[in-house]
Amino acid sequence: MVTDEAVDNCDELTRFSDAQAALLTSRSLVYLTDLKLDGGRHGTIVAASYADAQAVARARGRGERVIGRMAHGFLHGLLQKVRLCA
Repeated sequence: MVTDEAVDNCDELTRFSDAQAALLTSRSLVYLTDLKLDGGRHGTIVAASYADAQAVARARGRGERVIGRMAHGFLHGLLQKVRLCA
């Protein structure tokens, strides 16, 4: 089962308002990840570079891998999914 702690740790956008998350995404600072939690899901990492995002994913130790920068248009749908899972 995915706990609230796991969601908070793997979806860094949950710590920001929609406006703040949109600003971070528009500046290409949000990276989308593929997680191995309860059948797989997506997470997010706020980082200055792809290498930094990979380092965060590795440090979490959850089998997470960075799959790319989040596109601004994809943000709203992902936030809805993240908040429904929480």
